[in-house]
Amino acid sequence: MPELTAELQNVADLITRFIEHDFFPAGICPSVLSEAVVAYPSRGGKRIRPALLLWTCAMFGGKIREAVPAAAAVEIYHNWTLVHDDIIDRDEIRRGAPAQHIMLRDYAKKNFPGISQANQEAFGTSFAILTGDIQQGWAIHALCSMLDLGVAPDLVLRLVRAMQSDLNRALISGEALDVEFEYRNPADVSEEDVLRMIDGKTGALVNFSVQTGAAIAHGRYEPHSDLYATLHDFSRDFARAFQLQDDLLGIYGEPKKFGKPIGSDFQEAKPTLLYLEAMKRLDEDGRARLNSMLRLPFYGEAEINTLRSLLSDCGAADAVRAKNDELVRSAVSILRTCPDNEWRDLLVEFSTKIMSRTV
Repeated sequence: MPELTAELQNVADLITRFIEHDFFPAGICPSVLSEAVVAYPSRGGKRIRPALLLWTCAMFGGKIREAVPAAAAVEIYHNWTLVHDDIIDRDEIRRGAPAQHIMLRDYAKKNFPGISQANQEAFGTSFAILTGDIQQGWAIHALCSMLDLGVAPDLVLRLVRAMQSDLNRALISGEALDVEFEYRNPADVSEEDVLRMIDGKTGALVNFSVQTGAAIAHGRYEPHSDLYATLHDFSRDFARAFQLQDDLLGIYGEPKKFGKPIGSDFQEAKPTLLYLEAMKRLDEDGRARLNSMLRLPFYGEAEINTLRSLLSDCGAADAVRAKNDELVRSAVSILRTCPDNEWRDLLVEFSTKIMSRTV
C-alpha cells in the first residue's frame, strides 16, 4: 500500500511543479498582480482537493499523469476562494503569513510614496479581488491543459462547464449564506441552514474533485449516475466533518499551528455548529454569557479560556467531536463500496486523518 505521508508529498510536488512551470501567470500585468496570483497557491497548504482527485482517479483505474492539470485546477480554484474569503472576513493571516489583501496593502505603502492609509487599504482590497478573479481564469486554463495530455476534448469541455456552472454556483451560494449569517441573529440560524452553507462552501469543491477524478479514469462525465451519487454522499460527509473539526480548532487549536487567529468565528459572530450545539445545552444565563462573547474587539487568553469553559462544560464540544466521528465513519463506509485496491485504502486513511487533524 502507498505510504500516506510519501504520497501526500508526491501530490504536493506535482502541484507545485505545475504552478511553477505553467505559463499562465507570466502573461498577467502589472507584475505585482502576477506575483499575487501565484502567492497563495505557492504557499503550500494541505493540498486536500488535489489528493482526493488524483487518488480517486487512481482508485478507478485512471492515470495520475493525465489528472495532474485537473488537480492543479481545483487547488488554484480553492485559492481564489481563500483570497476573496479573507477580504470578506477581514482576516489578516492565512497559513501563518499575511493575507493577500494585507500583502498588497503593504506593497502600496512601500511603492507609492505619500499614499494615504485609506488608499493603501483600497489598493490592497482592489488588487486582491482582481487576484481572485484571474485565478478563476487560471483554474479553467489548467483544466484545459488536459487536452495536451490526450484527454478527450468532450470530457474536458464537460468538466469546464461543470466547474463554471455547477461548482461556481454552489460554492458562491454557500459563501453568500456564510456572509449573510453574520448579519442575522445567530440564535435564529438553524443547524439545517449551517449544513446547507457547508455543503456549498466546502462540499461543492470536494465533490467536484472526486467526481472529476472518476470522470478522468472512466473517460466520461456522468453526474446523474449511481457512482456519482455515491461520491456526492462521501463528499458531503467529508466536508461536514472537515468543517466541524475546523470549528473545534478555531477555539481549541494552537494559533501557530492552525494558521488563523483563535476565536475568529466568535469575533465575526458566525453561527457554527459548535455555537448552535452550545446554545441548545446552556441555560438562560449560559446563553447570555456565550452571546456576550460575540464580536469582541480582541480575544486574548482570558477570553479564549472563557469560551472554552462555556463550550466544554455544557458538553457541546464533546457532542461536536462525537458528530465528527460519526461523519468520518460514514464517509469511510461509503468509500469501502468503491473498488478494493491500495488507492481506496489510501483514501480511507487520508479521510480519517484529515478529519481528525490538529492543524
